[in-house]
Amino acid sequence: CDNMNIIRIQLGDDGLRGSLPTELQHLESLQYLLLEDGRIFGSIPSEYGNLSKLSVIDFNYNLLSGTVPTELYSLPQLEQLDLNDNFLGGTISPLIANLENLEFLQLHRNYLLGTIPEAFGLMKNLRLLELHGNMLSGTMPESVCQNRDDIDGLIKLTADCDD
Repeated sequence: CDNMNIIRIQLGDDGLRGSLPTELQHLESLQYLLLEDGRIFGSIPSEYGNLSKLSVIDFNYNLLSGTVPTELYSLPQLEQLDLNDNFLGGTISPLIANLENLEFLQLHRNYLLGTIPEAFGLMKNLRLLELHGNMLSGTMPESVCQNRDDIDGLIKLTADCDD
């Protein structure tokens, strides 16, 4: 089996336990990395930023911790990033705007801090943005709200509101 021709890895429903292997960075043809609803712990390897053909990363409902590696924000084909329901912390980097093809971003129910970046307003292909269940502060940037009002803009935006 030639590892370089693998385009999809999908394991779910408790199908994987342990940490994410850095060796996946060598799967140059990988487009879909779906490892949801398992018991994956530890951090997301920054080496996954080398997987230039990735269009979907789905690590939701796991035990991942640490921060979202900024190297992921340089993936040119990424359309979907699902990291919800983990233990990820840190802030959301403005570099996320580099993901020009990103349509679906789910970061809800983690431990993200700081403010919501103005950069989300620059992401014209973004259709779904879920940020609720974090420790984010401040107000929603006006550019994000304007993107939501565009006919081809955000379809779904969820965030928490405090009194």
